[in-house]
Order: sequence, then structure tokens, then C-alpha cells
Amino acid sequence: MNEWKWNGSRWWKFDFHTHTPASEDYGKGPNQRDLKNRTPKEWLLDYMRARIDCVAVTDHNSGAWIDRLKGALSELENESHADFRPIHLFPGVEISVNGGIHLLAVLGCEKATSDIDSLLGTVGFTGTKGSSDDVTTRSFVEVVNAIVSAGGIAIPAHVDEKNGLFKQTGTTLQQALDCDGVFAMELVDGSFQKPQLYIDKKPSWTEVLGSDAHHPSGNPGQKFPGSRFTWIKMGTPCIEGLRLALLDGPLSVIRSEAITQDPNQHADMAMEYVEVNKARYIGQPDSFKVDLNPWMNAVIGGRGTGKSTIIEFLRLILRREKELPESLQKDFAKYFEVYASRDEDGLLTEDSHFALVYRKNGARYRVQWSQRGDVEPIETEQSDESWRSEPGEITQRFPVRIYSQKQIYELAKAPLALLKIVDESPEVDRRSWENEWKAEESRFLSLRAKAREIEAGLSDEPGLQGELKDVQHKLAVFEQAGHADILKEYQTRLRQQRAVEEWKQSWAGAGERIRGIAQEIIPETLDPASFDQDKPEEKDFLEKVSSTLREIQQVRDDLEKSASKLDAILSKWSAEQETSLWARAVEKAIEEYGQLRTKLAKEAAGDPSAYGELVQRRQMLEARLKEFESRKKQLGSIQKEAQQSLTRLVEVRRRLTSRRKEFLKNVLERNSYVRIEVISYGARETVEEAFRRIIQRDSGGFEKDIGKVDNGEGLLGCLYSGNQSADDFETKLEELKQKVKAIAAGKTTLVSVRDQRFTSHLERLPPETFDRLDLWFPEDSLRVEYSTLGDGSGFRSIQEGSPGQKTAALLAFLLSYGKEPIVLDQPEDDLDNHLIYDLIVTQLRNIKQKRQVIVVTHNANIVVNGDAELVVALAVRNGQTQIETGGSLQEKRVRETICEVMEGGEEAFKQRYRRIALEGRHV
Repeated sequence: MNEWKWNGSRWWKFDFHTHTPASEDYGKGPNQRDLKNRTPKEWLLDYMRARIDCVAVTDHNSGAWIDRLKGALSELENESHADFRPIHLFPGVEISVNGGIHLLAVLGCEKATSDIDSLLGTVGFTGTKGSSDDVTTRSFVEVVNAIVSAGGIAIPAHVDEKNGLFKQTGTTLQQALDCDGVFAMELVDGSFQKPQLYIDKKPSWTEVLGSDAHHPSGNPGQKFPGSRFTWIKMGTPCIEGLRLALLDGPLSVIRSEAITQDPNQHADMAMEYVEVNKARYIGQPDSFKVDLNPWMNAVIGGRGTGKSTIIEFLRLILRREKELPESLQKDFAKYFEVYASRDEDGLLTEDSHFALVYRKNGARYRVQWSQRGDVEPIETEQSDESWRSEPGEITQRFPVRIYSQKQIYELAKAPLALLKIVDESPEVDRRSWENEWKAEESRFLSLRAKAREIEAGLSDEPGLQGELKDVQHKLAVFEQAGHADILKEYQTRLRQQRAVEEWKQSWAGAGERIRGIAQEIIPETLDPASFDQDKPEEKDFLEKVSSTLREIQQVRDDLEKSASKLDAILSKWSAEQETSLWARAVEKAIEEYGQLRTKLAKEAAGDPSAYGELVQRRQMLEARLKEFESRKKQLGSIQKEAQQSLTRLVEVRRRLTSRRKEFLKNVLERNSYVRIEVISYGARETVEEAFRRIIQRDSGGFEKDIGKVDNGEGLLGCLYSGNQSADDFETKLEELKQKVKAIAAGKTTLVSVRDQRFTSHLERLPPETFDRLDLWFPEDSLRVEYSTLGDGSGFRSIQEGSPGQKTAALLAFLLSYGKEPIVLDQPEDDLDNHLIYDLIVTQLRNIKQKRQVIVVTHNANIVVNGDAELVVALAVRNGQTQIETGGSLQEKRVRETICEVMEGGEEAFKQRYRRIALEGRHV
């Protein structure tokens, strides 16, 4: 289900040198007779099991098995053999050339045994077919020319071993090295020291590797299927694609010992295809679908063929419309609007619906958009190839970068917009930083609110202190009346009595609670019927269960005894309490108080209960004031926590700047075209707006008191004065905040205010406003510099550059990092060829191995020398965008289209393939 058979180029395992039983020395050794009897099917399965994709069948001076292998391959496919996998057969032959040199001839897949026979006849081979001893009558150069004339590729075999070209010297080697028909060689030992003549002539032949297998299996170091091979990058394997790959050299050829992993591995996140339905000029009446490649995709075509439209529809599918700068919203509005009449610009219809398949973490997802909103935004593919709806935010789950040339130019003019892109990088990860900031921010605001709540409750303290003094005065007067001792004793004994009763109640009933616990700890009986007591191990286990139950029952009995002991203690205490001296003192105090009441009543002196009420009031007031002391301590603790929280917030804010700096340092450390520096809190242009928003004065006013950044006046005037560090700025910012709070508190003697209405305005603000003020830090800014020299010197501000130079600098940055797919719409606009090659082409080659690239371009240099794995050429037919052609650069029709529709196409191919003309001898 998850196998991706992508369009365009991929890497193929190619064995350039193989032998079948048609070679006399096949299976040489003690078992040769049996091995020579192997069937074509068995031979093919050897290579299939070794996961070889392409095989050049190169028997010694023979093509006898080629037709047999083709027939066997068809049979294996029809039989659906368990080990069958597609394999591409390239008919060939290992020719023993006059002089003893072995030369591989590789022909197109459509060739047959008869073509090999014809070639052997042409080169004058009349010896025994299958034998390596007989040689041609023609020379090395003549044989090479004959192979080329037959449409094949000539590759000197094992040049560093016996019968290899590099074992020759003098004229023979010189003539071979001067032969234009050779551009690849089979070099067995990659560390082999090439002849000085080769080094001097610098033919730069591409080095390939074949197994030269004469046996179906072997030990490491021996020659057998899969032991040695070459990775070749091309589209569908064919002789034309192979020829161009060999001409391409390192870009398209990797020897097996040079790499340990499959080069077909690609970025974990990639778009598989995009499909457009029912747009105005695309997807009518049939769906328009573009299959993509995991590496570099180039979309080409004439003006007005819909290239940019597809990119903007891609932006719509992935919900990236809001990423466009505000200045470009109007220019791009037509891509996101439904047209109602022929005169309107909209490119959508009411029925428009688009889909994109996105591969991520080994799974396939379908992301959809429709004008009617009647499709599931996200679906994931199931094991039965059906699709199931999934939740999530598209922008978060399916990362992608989409940039038009205009968008890049706008970014160059707006550092804060560029800062947003920096923040989206995994290294900075602004999203997780904001989560951390918001969590601490919420804690800070909550602590500040709680502190104000406590402060509000403490406002009653002065009044209660005054009332307490009045009560204490009344009590003093009452106690001077001569009855103070009796009243004091009575109040003291009452307090003691209440305290004793509360203490007694705290442990009353403890015995019953222990009895309850004793009953609860006895477990239910384990059913003995589940065990067979005739079995020793089960009988032993049941005895252990019984022993454990007995021990638990003992604990229960002990608890019962403890409960009874507690009951006795409580009973004893009650008796002792009733007979204690203290109990008699309580009774005496109550009796004397009663006598006093009677006496005072007879004397009409008043009720002594007034004294008790005053005492209770005093106790209540003292308790309240004691609680205030506790709340004051709590307030101090909360205020300390709030300050600590604010300190943490400062550290969190500093950490964001630090992440940005570290990210840009790592990304641009070796970039010779652009330099970007983070200026801590440097976004001056946003400061006044942000400050006014906090103090709720967005509408303007109080200009003299608020001031302007850098004008030296008002609160904001000196914020950025002089050369200062981030620490210096934080100090000035804190001073500004304290001035605002002082004005709001009416302390205008400490801070001069020109307009008293400003003071009134701040005084009316809710206290939460000043909490928010404490949390305010201006945004960072970016200082972007560029160099057109490309050597790390001559940097100057990007604001001084031309549109092309600004675009180049930003492109250099945007292409420097990230693993998510990146989509570029005509990035070459306004760039000269020097910048295109040195900047775009070079970086595209580097980044496409770790991230998928889709580039819409009119520049052939980007497509050809950027080594696009897939080229999609668009055209317009009957008013609708169609795919004119699509495939790899090795395909002739693709190259022809590039030369037809792209200026400089032929020149780009000349540069890449080092040859005179596109359709010359090699290309």
C-alpha cells in the first residue's frame, strides 16, 4: 500500500558485467558441469533475489542467452513466482578486442541475440562464441565506433585487472584515451592508481562497477550476483537514460562500495500528487493530476499555462493563504475567488475541489479543500486502501514552505515577516515557546490577581484595631468594679471547659473505629474447590493460605483487644475528669459567678453578662487581627512568587532570542551570500503601537507624554538611545514601566507629566493593565546583509540591494534549512545568470536529498543543472491547462520540450553533459 512508484528519476541497482552459462568459463570449478546446466529462470532469480534492477548480459563474445532470458523473464512474471521482481535486461557482450583488451558493449533493452551477432560480425570476431581467448580483427577504437554505431555504450572492462585497458601502454593506451566514443569504464578497485597518461589527458571517464559473476553464489570478496554493482539514476531504464547518466557522472552514478544505504531514501515528508477539479481553467471536464517526485520537481511551460495557478491552489489546499504578505493579498486574490462572469478575475468555480496526498512517517494522508466545504479536510489511508477522516490542524500536521518571487521580495523588505519564518523552524519552535510563555504568563497574572484580592481583604484592619482598643477600654472599666477576679476566673474556666470537651471529642469512639477496621481486614475465604489437595504443590499452597488467615485473624483479635483497652481508658478518663481538682475549680467558678449575678441583681448593679460579651468580642477581634497577620504573610509569599514568575518570564523571553540567534548562526555559518543578525528587542517600528495597546490608547493622543521612539522625548523617547546591550535595554524598559506605574499612582512629583489628562487616563485603568505592562517586551528584529561576490566578503544591508539581490539573499537563507517540502514559484526572476547558478542551482542540488523541492521556473539552468528528477511541462489546450510531457531529463521528449519552451535550454544541456550539441554522438 505504501510503496511509492513515483514519476521521474530514481536510483536503479545496475550490474554492468554478468555472465551466463553461454560463457565457457561460467561455473568454473569442481561443480562447473552442474552450474552450466542452470536454466535462464534460475539465473534470473539469482539477480532478483539480490534485488538487482538492471542487468547487462555480457557473455564472452556471445549473445546466445539474451533471447532465452527475455522469454524466461516473461514466464516468471506470468507465473507470479514468489521471488519475482521486475528486472530490466540490457543485451550486451564482453568483446575480446585485438590486443587482448576486454570491452563491454551494452545495447538497448529492445535488442536481441541477432543484434549481438551482427555486432560481433562487424568487429571481425570469427572465433568461438563464449570463449574469451579469441579476439576481433578490428582495433580497440574500431570496435568502440562499431558499438556506438549500433546505438550501444562501450565500457572498457575491469581496466585495472587482467585484460584491462590500463594494463596497456604506449600507442594502444593513448589511442583508447583519445577515443570520443568512451565515457565510462569498469574499475574494480576504486583506489587503483590510474596511469599517468590517463591523469594527463583527463578524460574523466565515469567509473562503474559490475559483478563479473561467473557463479550464482559465493563468499564475501568473490564474484556473484549482488556482490558488486552501480547505482544509476534515471527514469524508466533504457539505453538513452543510461547513456546520459554515465555522461552525467557523479550526479547520476554511485559505485556500490561508496554507499551503504539505498540512495532512494528521501525526506520523510513529501507530497505524492496534487489533483485539481473544476477550477476555471484547470480540471475541466476531467481531473488534472500532477504526480510528483520525492526530490526535485520542475514545472515548466510558456507564459499563461497555469504554472503559478497550480502553486497557489497548492497553497489553498494546505491552508497557507494567510502566509502571503498583506501587500500581496490583492495580487493573489484571484486564485482564491469564484468568478461570476467572464470579465471577473476569479479562478475558482462553485464546484472547485482539490486534493493532495502527503506522505509522512511512512503513512499516506489525503488533504482536501472544496469551495462548498463538503469534503473531509484530512484523511488517512487504511490497510484496505480506503480513507478515514482524521482530526488535526492542516498547517501543523503537514509542513510545507511555499514562496513566490514576489513573496520573497516582500520578506526582504519586512524583517519581522522573515522573523516569523525563523520562528517556525524546529530549532526555534515558536509554538512550543509560546505554550511555555502562556503557561507562565497565566501563573503570573493569577498570582497578581490573588495578591490584590488579599490586599482588598486587609483594608478592614485599621477599623478592627480601633474597635479592639474600645473593647479593651470597656473591659478595663468593668474589671475595676471589684468583681474582676470572679469574672476573669469564670471566663477562663469556660474557655478551658470548651477546650477539654473538644479534645475529648477528638478521640471519643476510637474503640469502635478500631473494631470496624478489625472486621474489614478479614479477607473472603479462598474457594478450596479450585485446588486439588492430592497435588503436593497445591496442598502446600492451601496450607500457606490457612497459615496467613490465622495470622490475619490474630491481628484482628489484637485489634479487638486494643479497642476494649481504649474503651477502658476513655471510661477511666471520664471518671478522673469528674473527680479532678480542676473539675471542682470549674464548678466553683460557675457557682461564684451565679452568686455574683444574684448579688448584682439584688443590688441593681447590672448583668455581668455584658462582661462576657465584651470578652467574646475581644477574642473575636483578636482572632480576626491574628488572621490578618497570617494573610499578610500569605500576601508576601504570593508577591514573592509573582516576582519569581516574572523573572522566569524574562528568562523565557531571552531564551526565544537565544534560540533565534543560535538557529541563524548554524544555518548561515557557511553561507557566503547572506548574513542575518538578531537584534534583541530591536523592532522599534512596533514599540509605540504595542505600548499604546497596553495602556488602552490605540486611538492616539498624549503624544508629548508618550513620545516617539528615538526622538528623546516622552516615555518612549530614550528607550533606544545610544549603543546598548540587551541588558541595558531591559534596564531602560523596566524604568519606563515604573514611571507609568508612578503616574498611575498619582506620584507625579517623581515623574514629570505635561498633560494631566494622561495622569487621569492611567489612574482609571484597571490594575490588570499594569500586570500586562510588566509582561511587555518589544519584539526582536533582524539585520539582513548580503554579498554578490559569493566569497564571504563585501556584505552590505539588504535594503541597499536591487530586487534581484534582495531575492537572492533571502533565497540563500530559505534554502539553507528545513526538511519539509519547499515550493518556489519563479525564484529566478530579477536574478542574473551568475546568481542563478551559484546560488539557486548549487543549493537546490544540496537540499533536494533531504527535502522535496517543487520549483516553477522559466530558466533552463535551474532545471538542467539543478538536476531535476522530474520535469512537468504544461500547455493550454481548449482553454484548459494540460500536461504536455513529464518525466526525467534522460528522456528525449523531455529534453526537446525544455529546449523548445525554455530560453537557454540547449546551452544548459551543453554545460551539463560536457558535449557539443544536444543530439550529438552521445546525447
